Amino acid sequence: MQKIRVFLNQHASQGIERDWKSLIRERLFRSDIEFVIPTSHAGFLDEIDRATRDQIDVIISVGGDGTINALIQKLANKNISFLILPAGTANDFARSLGVQKMRISEVLSVVRNGVPKTIDLLDVNGTLMATTGGIGIVAKIAARVNQLRRSVPGFRKVMTIAKQEIYGLMLGSKILLEGCEYYDIRVECEQYSGVIRTPLLLVNNQPFIAASYPVAPQTKHDDGTFNVTIFLHQKTADFVASVLRIRQGIPPENDPLILSFETKALVLESFGGESFDFMGDGELLSTSNRFEVKIRPNALKVFGEPKPNISLSDYSKSGGGK
Repeated sequence: MQKIRVFLNQHASQGIERDWKSLIRERLFRSDIEFVIPTSHAGFLDEIDRATRDQIDVIISVGGDGTINALIQKLANKNISFLILPAGTANDFARSLGVQKMRISEVLSVVRNGVPKTIDLLDVNGTLMATTGGIGIVAKIAARVNQLRRSVPGFRKVMTIAKQEIYGLMLGSKILLEGCEYYDIRVECEQYSGVIRTPLLLVNNQPFIAASYPVAPQTKHDDGTFNVTIFLHQKTADFVASVLRIRQGIPPENDPLILSFETKALVLESFGGESFDFMGDGELLSTSNRFEVKIRPNALKVFGEPKPNISLSDYSKSGGGK
């Protein structure tokens, strides 16, 4: 019998919108299912360790990218398949896997009949991330959203209503009220070497950030490389115009003040020695004056959207189901 452990984050922006337990039990009634609803971060980590010791077949995450980030720290390079039921704000990882556009019943059917694939993760000073992150205003926005979510009553409800647009609203208000903060960073990798001054440097393991901004439209999470996108705009108005063009779907390569390339390893170092925050998967990963970013290939087994023109029954015939 397929052993499944479900990690349910009821604090995610859509974590209490559905009766997740009933939905999962109804679709996967032949599986051995246990639900975990952590009450603390330490308890969350302990439960992940218990799941790996119990040799669980599948872990299901009901939450957002922050929940996923905590899980992948423990699941990387383990023989456990991973499924996301998107219940967060942007749900970037679920979107990159094709899960976001599927009905919940379809997503759960993939657990029974689908074939997991392996994808790459990014290692940032020893901490893993799956989606998009970086230095600059995006880290400030993520930190501000997380602080408001923890401390302001009713803000979670606002996030539930606004969904991924909350990040654009926060970005606009920060720039309007405070302008752009610039960072002097030494960039070293095979593809580029030099010192840059930037309001935003991103590393991308998928095309989108905050669901609506295709900053790296050609990037994939299973090709052994990651994308680096550096905004070189020195005027706030130029930076804002560039972000709006990306939001409209205009490819970043059309902007001469955006430097974009694919690499396997990257070193970022503060030119002045001050420490920077590095955001990844919507969470603060590290604060340092030096970051080593590298690809960890084939690190995570995940379920995603079935391949085009192949039915779930075909997957079952191929031996994907148990």
